[in-house]
Amino acid sequence: MAFRQLVRGRVDWPDLERVVRELADRYDRETMRVRFLDADNWLSTPMVVDDDLFVKVITPQNTLVHTLFTTGRNLGAFSAGTEGFFERHETPYEMARHELEATRRVRELGVNAPEPIEALSVGDLGVLVLEYLPEFRTLDELDRADVQVLAPAIFDTLRRIHDAGLAHGDLRAENVLVRDGEIYVIDATNVSEDGRESARSYDLASALAA
Repeated sequence: MAFRQLVRGRVDWPDLERVVRELADRYDRETMRVRFLDADNWLSTPMVVDDDLFVKVITPQNTLVHTLFTTGRNLGAFSAGTEGFFERHETPYEMARHELEATRRVRELGVNAPEPIEALSVGDLGVLVLEYLPEFRTLDELDRADVQVLAPAIFDTLRRIHDAGLAHGDLRAENVLVRDGEIYVIDATNVSEDGRESARSYDLASALAA
């Protein structure tokens, strides 16, 4: 966790205050209650606002780390004889907008995912705003028997995404949420058109590993 926090970096308090003030103005709220999440997240600082908004604050350092990870994963794909399919982003705002659009496309297929609200920039920060889903557990928090019960729904979700010519691109156990017996996917990513077949294989391998 310490290494992850070092790599992720820290958003200075004045910058976080600017983000919260901007959100309060945009949503016409006099005050906002903010709760930071102690999540294993390399690529943003996540927080819950007023128990109804899930907000990711993305820094230039997060964008750099994403670029390094993306390059490494694409090199792994190339070494295996397949196309690289993870897309890189130049700015924090591009990262936020990318996830917003990917989440919107997944929901259009009827797949459960948090409602995408908006992506914006505040100074040099990218800010992603999604619906907050309370009282969920991630797939890796469930016992094996519960995962086996949910497995058909997970693979059906993958089938619907793939049949639409898309791919999730980052389907790890922590990116599958379980709430009221239903699964929700988060951290969806768009992949390059040339690499979609490889991305679908990656999705399948990730689902089997989960």
